[in-house]
Amino acid sequence: MTVLLRRMLLSQCQLPRFFCTPSNSSVEERYDHLMREALSDTGTIAENWSTGSTKQAHDFMVVHPKVRWGSSSASKLRDPQKQLDEAVTLVNTLPGFRVVESTVMGVDYNTKRKTVWGRGQIETLLRKKMQSRVSALMVNVDMLTPVQQQALFNLFHVPIYDRYNIVLSIFKHYARTEEAWLQIQLAEIPYIRSRLHHLNKFRSDPATLHVERQPERASVDEFEVLRLREQTLRKKLQQVIEKNVDKVTEDTRDAAMVAVVGYTNAGKTSLVKCLTGAASLLPKDRLFATLDTTRHPARLPSGRKVVFTDTIGFLSDLPMHLLAAFQATLSHVSLADVIIHIRDVSNPDWPAQSEDVEKTLENIGLSRASIGDIIIADNKIDVEGAAVSSTPGAIRISCKTSEGVDELIAKVDEKVLRSTGCKQRRLRLKYSSPAIPYLYKEGFVSKEPATTDSHLVFDVFMNDAEFARFQKATGNLKRKAQ
Repeated sequence: MTVLLRRMLLSQCQLPRFFCTPSNSSVEERYDHLMREALSDTGTIAENWSTGSTKQAHDFMVVHPKVRWGSSSASKLRDPQKQLDEAVTLVNTLPGFRVVESTVMGVDYNTKRKTVWGRGQIETLLRKKMQSRVSALMVNVDMLTPVQQQALFNLFHVPIYDRYNIVLSIFKHYARTEEAWLQIQLAEIPYIRSRLHHLNKFRSDPATLHVERQPERASVDEFEVLRLREQTLRKKLQQVIEKNVDKVTEDTRDAAMVAVVGYTNAGKTSLVKCLTGAASLLPKDRLFATLDTTRHPARLPSGRKVVFTDTIGFLSDLPMHLLAAFQATLSHVSLADVIIHIRDVSNPDWPAQSEDVEKTLENIGLSRASIGDIIIADNKIDVEGAAVSSTPGAIRISCKTSEGVDELIAKVDEKVLRSTGCKQRRLRLKYSSPAIPYLYKEGFVSKEPATTDSHLVFDVFMNDAEFARFQKATGNLKRKAQ
């Protein structure tokens, strides 16, 4: 209550917001203050939250609430133990965070109860906490309500985390580019906003604190700060995206785009490296090892130029607010000519992961027809016990041994040719034809031409626009030669 009282008293001393426009530095300072207060009842206070650093080490207890029945129960594809294992991996991804206790704890119908579980289950968890000397608790739900976080904090007296703030902390810790960092900052605003709504419920009744106040002033000011910060971040993000677009090289400008998507740590970066030989790619065995979209040019056997894109991995129960903040990063997926969905079939939970990826693709705007046309690549078949899926047309590959990769490349080539409207065209050209250097320069020659006494015969793939440009260019060259 002390924090709330201080905020109410301060709010009555503030000038109306329409007297002046806050400077950027003022908005940043006020936002930082709001963030710290909004998180004060969770125990995750802002040294770690604001920077993504994990200077304070924690021994975690991770609890997965298994909904036993009702409409909120998990998909039949979901194994509660695997969901718990994934949550443990998420926590362990952050340096300084270590899981010392984990358990599945059943709940009836949903996880909306104030303390998530009943009294008996809470007492069981408190005993586990004491036995393992736990210093932080992670509840494996997408986002706890502010009421739940505060109630659990009051019971356990340790920082309370959910998937949202664990994932966001991972993003913050591993972000390396301006684009990723701006998107992460955008993603935290809905989280802070939901907590401010919670605090304002307490302030809305003056009798609660026995202080008279202007009922609307504080909340208006607070949400205006959030709006201004969001506006500034979106503007900066747009500038960064436009600058990155300007950096696209000639190798990528006219190329077909092949987007590689998949569950986090399924092998997306390894596949792109395998397909392109990109030396800059260093695959890591870590959740969310990639936070940005990276582009890697290559040539297909048909001679077509393509760009393979590698981007952030998907995750189950990832809140839509968090996904929405990465819309710019994921926008290339909906624009791609071809999409490859890579699946880790060595993971027993791969069917549920595959379902999560498809749901995410729907959420970012892909139609069911587009999803049905995706190339499925079942990765890690070199691992003992890897599953054999019954998905029609799925290509079994190993990025480690390159098994099946040639078949995958052929499938990509086929779909790129179809999506770009290319046809195979036979060109019979004299040895002296100026069209021959043009074909080589533009990359249309994928195999050596057949020869006759007076001609070279090229089989090339061109769409109608490229063929028209070829005719125009070679016509001009002929006139110059004459």
